[in-house]
Amino acid sequence: MATVVATGGAVSQIHLRVALAVVRCAASVLPDARQRARYLEQWQADVHDAADLDLSALRLALGAAGAAARIAATSSKGSTTMLPIGPLALALRVVHGSRARQRAATLAALLALGLLGGIALLITG
Repeated sequence: MATVVATGGAVSQIHLRVALAVVRCAASVLPDARQRARYLEQWQADVHDAADLDLSALRLALGAAGAAARIAATSSKGSTTMLPIGPLALALRVVHGSRARQRAATLAALLALGLLGGIALLITG
C-alpha cells in the first residue's frame, strides 16, 4: 500500500490557491465595480507576497474577507463613518431610548476613566 506524503511546496500551493479563492469571494461582496477591481488586485498581491514576509496567506485572505464584509456593511448603509469600538461601542449597546447618544457618551467616559484608574493603580502599585 503506497502512501502519499505531501511536500511543503505542495501544501503551500494548496494554501495559496485557497487563499486566492477566499480573496476572490471577498472582493465579489464589494458593492462598487471599481472597488472590487482595486481591492482584488491589492489583496491578490498581498496573498502572493505573504510568504516573503513569513505571513500565512490563508490568514491574510481571511482578514481581507473580514475587511470586505466591513466595507460592504458600511457602503450599504450609505455611511462612511467608522463603527464605534471599545467602551463607546459597549455603551451604545447598553443604552437605548431618547438621548441615547448623550447617555452612551457619558457611560463610555465613565468606563474609560475606570479603565485608566485601573491602569494607574497597576503602574503605581
